[in-house]
Amino acid sequence: MRTPPEPDMARLARAFKVHKANSGMTYDQLAEATGLARQTLLNLAAGRTYGDLRTWLILAKVWGVTLDDLTAAAWRGHAGG
Repeated sequence: MRTPPEPDMARLARAFKVHKANSGMTYDQLAEATGLARQTLLNLAAGRTYGDLRTWLILAKVWGVTLDDLTAAAWRGHAGG
């Protein structure tokens, strides 16, 4: 049995920035809409943290995208991704 590929977690910061820019929301607006701390959002954008599943589910809901769409960048470059 083959081990599945590892996601490229560094790409999540870029995906965060793209979706945030597309939303037109400021960090303060995003913090209010998600209930996440502004500092957490800044850390996600900078790649200092990756967050957890709850964080990405909330962001996907607020931005009106699927979790798959939001996190797809982590799998780019892998077979099937």
